[in-house]
Amino acid sequence: MADIVCLRPAEDFTRVGASIPTEWDIAFRKPSDADVSDLIGGARAVVLPSAGPHLPAELFRDARGLQLIQYTGAGWDRIAESIVRELGCPVANVPGVNARDVAEYVVIAAGMLLRRFKLGDRLMWDGAFGQARAELAAERTRGFTDMTIGVVGLGHIGLTVGKAFRAFDARVLYYDPKPLDAEAASAAGMAAATLPDLLDAADVVTVHVPLLPATVGMLGEAELARLKPEAIVVQASRGGVVDEAALLRLVASGRIAGAALDVFTREPLPADDPILLQRAALSDRILLTPHIAGVTRQAAVRLYEAAWANIARVLRDGLPPNNRVM
Repeated sequence: MADIVCLRPAEDFTRVGASIPTEWDIAFRKPSDADVSDLIGGARAVVLPSAGPHLPAELFRDARGLQLIQYTGAGWDRIAESIVRELGCPVANVPGVNARDVAEYVVIAAGMLLRRFKLGDRLMWDGAFGQARAELAAERTRGFTDMTIGVVGLGHIGLTVGKAFRAFDARVLYYDPKPLDAEAASAAGMAAATLPDLLDAADVVTVHVPLLPATVGMLGEAELARLKPEAIVVQASRGGVVDEAALLRLVASGRIAGAALDVFTREPLPADDPILLQRAALSDRILLTPHIAGVTRQAAVRLYEAAWANIARVLRDGLPPNNRVM
């Protein structure tokens, strides 16, 4: 039997130059493989990506010997808490390692929408240089300087995102009842706010909270309707935190200027999803990406190395895991 079942292919590691430990027998499988449940039943640890659909309880029906469930990213909601509690197995993630990469994504995505680059690119490919220049004229586009950025969730990523916008001389407000480091935020020139005050003031709202019972639907239609008509939303946290249908309605009606969505309630995003059915009307004002806000070669290496190091800490050294979330 394998010591570790890894629910992501070995190629994910080798393609970016990340080492795979050789001291354990590791079985690389897809969750749908016929032997996965049996392998997990005899394994000491499971390694899995943070992005992806929820895993069925059946996979863990005999997994009484598990010593660690290790995610290779910050998210940790693919296995139901009830399953984990029954197993009595610790769950760990890798928080903050790709915070700078997510911050890059947020700045790039927000900039594309504020500067209307999607529209300009389409017009240029249509040969409409003059129209593109007119649509992207100074009075129609905005930069970050003196803008108000609202950061919802001040963990590792939210703090890094806020600092990135401060480098452009933007005003940054944050909402988090339990911020990771309020002193660091204050030192960077960021200010705490209530969620309603943040939504009322923000030109850009960027979301960075985990998916928990308290955060499901955190930004629904009532909250999003507080935004200025010229505001945009960047959703790079977890699907289900933002009401996507409400967000689409508000963008389509002109109540919100635009949005960037990297995560979705349903992943993979199905071809018949309402978001995709509105492509013709919204594609210039909506940026869609496939849950890759924190994905770069450099970030992947750091995430994988940290995950394997935590596996070694538990299986080899007999120590409790770092970054335990359950």
